[in-house]
Amino acid sequence: MRNRILPSFILGAAMTFGAIPAARAQVTHLSVAPKQMVKINYFGFWDGTTFTAQWSDYQFGVLSGDGTKSFVVPKGKTLILTDIEVTIRCQSAVASAPSIQLGAYIADPAGNAVSILNRFVPTRQTVGYEMQRTPMTAGYAIPEGYQIVVDPIDPAVGVPTHYFRRVNFLGYYAE
Repeated sequence: MRNRILPSFILGAAMTFGAIPAARAQVTHLSVAPKQMVKINYFGFWDGTTFTAQWSDYQFGVLSGDGTKSFVVPKGKTLILTDIEVTIRCQSAVASAPSIQLGAYIADPAGNAVSILNRFVPTRQTVGYEMQRTPMTAGYAIPEGYQIVVDPIDPAVGVPTHYFRRVNFLGYYAE
């Protein structure tokens, strides 16, 4: 009996601490290789008169974009979005919850809007930041050459009380 237990224990330990972590490292919970995962980061700043925006993308934790003012899905790839996380800045106190909407949408290669990803309605009435998250469980496919566009401020407002400070688009590239 003792001779059977020890080899079984060693085999079980080897599988638990050796083979299984190696298998886990090869795909994510989405059955996607980690090297395909991407975080596209939009960062905005309002200085009181001008809005400045910058984009960057991180594939497997490594910066791969050039920090331009727009994001275009690379040639030969399809971007599958799984989540959007936004940080909204309230830069001045307001009497009631604002009725503005800040949005993110998809544009075709010519720049024409083709699909709204989401509209975010700020709820904060005091100076500071709020975060909102939109999961896209099934994923949202964006083909090569298409753009992700962010409306950082509500154009009807003039000087904004709220704007997008940061938007993270999370997902992976399908090739």
